[in-house]
Amino acid sequence: MKYGIISDIHSNILAFEKALKEIEKENVDKIICLGDTVGIGPYPNECVKKLISIKDKIIAVRGNHEERCIFGCPDYIHDGKQKLTEEEKKREAWSRNQLDEESMNFIKNLLPLTYIEDGKYKISIMHFPIKEDGNLKEFKFCFEKDELLDYFGEYNSDIFLFGHTHISLVSRENNKWYINPGSLGLTGFRNYGTYGILNITNDKIYYLEHYFDYDYKEVINQMKSINYPDVDNMISIFFGNK
Repeated sequence: MKYGIISDIHSNILAFEKALKEIEKENVDKIICLGDTVGIGPYPNECVKKLISIKDKIIAVRGNHEERCIFGCPDYIHDGKQKLTEEEKKREAWSRNQLDEESMNFIKNLLPLTYIEDGKYKISIMHFPIKEDGNLKEFKFCFEKDELLDYFGEYNSDIFLFGHTHISLVSRENNKWYINPGSLGLTGFRNYGTYGILNITNDKIYYLEHYFDYDYKEVINQMKSINYPDVDNMISIFFGNK
């Protein structure tokens, strides 16, 4: 089967819609969304509605920003090492308040972890590896080879799909694949979003990274026009101060 792999849309409907148009050209069988559909950007409800509109073709899990919409904000994140600021809590509250009942019910029904099988391969689908207490494991931008086994070994799969770091990763270690498509919606100092195409055919695995342009300036203008909480800081961090 052929899969479009997306992650970390972060309430960016313009990037999301552009990516879906590109993915449609690939004639994929399913689209796998690795969480953080909401959070940080200005279009949370629109992004969840888009997921709902393609729910028959989507396999989705929830990320930490969906968790905050559902359960509220924790005082500390990143394995208890970083205190969540009041501005961050305001942003999460703003996102949560944009979601209508249908959208909220949809994200409540998403699991943090799921599995599928394709031929002889078992695929783990998650936002990021999860500890026994249900919280995410300690945040890392990059992984050394031995760290991949430490973070993902317990899931006993052949392919691991995850996001959260906003940085793409494709690694094959000990006949196992570790794939992060990077952030679709938060482009940082890049002017483009990213997604991946995973193709499993004749017991062979193929993966390609894809890049696409979109009107990121319109997203920035929208954030400013709605007086998004801590907007200048958010634009600087997540859109490269464009």
